[in-house]
Amino acid sequence: MKPPKKKQASNGIIKRRRSGTRDLTQVRFAEIARRLFESFPDAIVVIDRTGNIVQMNDQVESIYGYRRGELLDRPMNVLIPEWFGERRVKAVAERVAAPHPHPMRVGLELLGKRKDQSEFPVEIMLSPMPAENDGMVIAVVRDITAPKQAAESVRKTNEELMALVTELQRRDSEMQSLISMDDLLQSCTTQEEAYKVVALAAAELFDGQAGCLAVLRAWDQYLEIVARWGGDGPLGEPIFSVEDCWALRRGQLHEVTDSQAGLLCRHFVDQPATGYLCVPLTVQGEMLGVFCLVGAPAKRSSHQVSQLQLAVTVSEAVKLSLSNLKLREKLRAEAIHDPLTGLFNRRYLEETLARELHRARRRKSPLCVAMLDLDNFKRFNDSFGHDAGDSLLRELGRLVCGKVRKSDIPCRYGGEEFLLVLPDSSLADAEHRVEQLRVLINELQIPHGEQRLGALTVSAGVAQADEHSSNPNELLRAADQALYAAKNAGRDRVVVYQAKESVPNA
Repeated sequence: MKPPKKKQASNGIIKRRRSGTRDLTQVRFAEIARRLFESFPDAIVVIDRTGNIVQMNDQVESIYGYRRGELLDRPMNVLIPEWFGERRVKAVAERVAAPHPHPMRVGLELLGKRKDQSEFPVEIMLSPMPAENDGMVIAVVRDITAPKQAAESVRKTNEELMALVTELQRRDSEMQSLISMDDLLQSCTTQEEAYKVVALAAAELFDGQAGCLAVLRAWDQYLEIVARWGGDGPLGEPIFSVEDCWALRRGQLHEVTDSQAGLLCRHFVDQPATGYLCVPLTVQGEMLGVFCLVGAPAKRSSHQVSQLQLAVTVSEAVKLSLSNLKLREKLRAEAIHDPLTGLFNRRYLEETLARELHRARRRKSPLCVAMLDLDNFKRFNDSFGHDAGDSLLRELGRLVCGKVRKSDIPCRYGGEEFLLVLPDSSLADAEHRVEQLRVLINELQIPHGEQRLGALTVSAGVAQADEHSSNPNELLRAADQALYAAKNAGRDRVVVYQAKESVPNA
């Protein structure tokens, strides 16, 4: 029987050892849990069912700035801003205080309030403790200021990038419009064509704004609006004085941001309700006109080029184009006009007569030419001198220009010979008009110094284009033959060329 007693004693020792081991393990786990509790990177707060703080780790002090003694047994809403709203605080308190028969975790993103009353974003994870702990809840609080700032920084950066991309796209579109406008302006052959291009391009570049282009006319000191866009608005009178525009008077850009307080130009029909901009168009000291823009520009970001810069860029392109066209037209006019009489020269006649004949054939309309020659002009020069002869030719050119139609082409053919191309004129009509011109020349009184030059006479020959004279050279030859007949018949008369007769009739 002794062996069984020894076995019972052995079992008792094992039980005591196991109990001691469990106690030691629990102590070690409690120590480990305490160390984890204190060293956890986030703040940990233990809250009872009434919403009061009963325990917390060191991170609470570093995050909120309170010492433990200042928070223990105080309600949890001391850590939440008052303005955050009773509703939100109450909702959190209810979640904390409510019994949790089943384990659950609730994640919240709130605002925290430090001891110094500063506010910061926090993320809270609520975890209920087992039921035997009387409804206590562990709240793990993480300061998310840095992540929030980083996210906000990323958001702002993305917005800036998107704004930059949008601006680059808009700038590319503007650049394409500017290139297109410049290309079209360079292709224009007249200033009138350029005005149309400017109106179309400006309407596209300055969307939502009204504007106009006014140019200085030859009669000086007055401008005429030649292009408009964006509606009529208070853009101004069709014709106004240089003195009416501050930009032209000062010779520099004039911008008014507040129409109620700014120095307004006088060329507006009505006072503009918004600001406006006038850019003078001046090239090498020569005033060409003014570029005017009315209305508030579309809202722009900090990346965008200002409306002022765009208007100046467009104005630069416009004024250079107008200056080049003006110079080109001046050179063209000098190349096709006789400098003494102001009439077209022989070069222009050779360029246009073939075209007019082709147009007359296509339209099946009549066309006549008249060749005029001053009688005894050599004797006139010998008597009064070449200066008097030039005065005579100059006055004759002025008289002819004033009596022909816009569709007619008056030319100085050479020396004292003149030629008229008369589209849409029958032979009878052309003869009648040339006869009237001959009478006016006879009545012409030309002053020269202190004396008046004697009465003048002119001989003329008229020919009509037909199937026998559809070639320019043939038509000119016919008119010349008629003129020769007028000379032979005693001068100071008009002779019509008759193609079927060997000798023209007077």
